[in-house]
Amino acid sequence: MKDRQVLESGAISRMSLEDVEAFLSEASRPYLTAQSWSAMRDFCVGRMQNRSLPDGQRIRWGDLAVQAARLKFSEGGVNELDAAGEEVLSRSYMIENFGPGEPCSARDPRALVLYSVEKIGCERDEVSRRADGWDRLPVPEILFLRRVKNILRPLKKVVGCLEEGSLREDLNAWLALIPRLP
Repeated sequence: MKDRQVLESGAISRMSLEDVEAFLSEASRPYLTAQSWSAMRDFCVGRMQNRSLPDGQRIRWGDLAVQAARLKFSEGGVNELDAAGEEVLSRSYMIENFGPGEPCSARDPRALVLYSVEKIGCERDEVSRRADGWDRLPVPEILFLRRVKNILRPLKKVVGCLEEGSLREDLNAWLALIPRLP
């Protein structure tokens, strides 16, 4: 990695939408520190939430925020569950503000719920069991439960976008765990 150019956090805030799209899509992009990956994701989220921009641009910024969260994990910037929590937060925001999107897109509520449950990595009953008495668990387990909560909380915004049925019921059962998690 020493031969790769380092992109400074300050340079990120001067990038256009097209610059960020090109940057995130190139395989030989400059190296980003964990702090710079956070700055990239935060920059994209800020643009996604900027109501003075046209919705089409805001959606593109949201897609980039999702991509930055994924790259932040894959390039060693954060724990996988932390990155998943950041992705779920961005995708939930987009669904809430721009409506559901095409299947398998960042704005697909069904795909988001399935992704979230997959990233949690264990059954709901297991999380429920651990939540009982979480304050007596070792710190790594408490952190796991906190990360699960960070993944679940934004999903409250998408329940109404799901059709009645087993997936919606399953999500509601997951969401019922939130008050019990640290």
